[in-house]
Amino acid sequence: MTPYLEEDDVPSLGFSNEQIFPAELPQLAILEYSPLEKNLLKADIMWSVLFFGVVFAISLVLRFVFDLELLVEYGLYIWLGLGILFLLSTAFVYFEFHRKSYAIRQKDIVYNSGLFWQSSIVVPFNRVQHCEVSQGPIDRFYHLAELKIFTAGGASSDLSISGLSPETAARIKDFIVIKTGIDEEE
Repeated sequence: MTPYLEEDDVPSLGFSNEQIFPAELPQLAILEYSPLEKNLLKADIMWSVLFFGVVFAISLVLRFVFDLELLVEYGLYIWLGLGILFLLSTAFVYFEFHRKSYAIRQKDIVYNSGLFWQSSIVVPFNRVQHCEVSQGPIDRFYHLAELKIFTAGGASSDLSISGLSPETAARIKDFIVIKTGIDEEE
């Protein structure tokens, strides 16, 4: 006696749940991904310059105004370390920029990011609660925008794509809003 039922032994109830094998699944790699705006690289490097510039300026003030003992003795080494960290940070930003891309399909949006810890996030439009487009001062300077997509159950955005042109971000947002409206009607 076998514990498994043959297909002919199961009564037809109008329900089907056929098995799908991993080799038959569609692949995300087949998608044609869109790169982000090249100005995003400039904006990210600008953030690094600002951060390390402020840290360097604070260390100079601590050294020459307050005569901090640590910076008097080890200031050169600390500033050399800051320079190396700045170069590493800039290299990381450069290589990570080339890993970021997105693709829009009829029912979802896919976003790839990460240099060492790579991720591919898929957000189905039927889960989207709302979208917003935002710009910071550096984003405005470089003519960039960030698209934030919020899904059910989260207080923060579930997907943020920075490095889009404001026009592209607005078009994607409008498309998602229309798609979520259509999905609710179906």
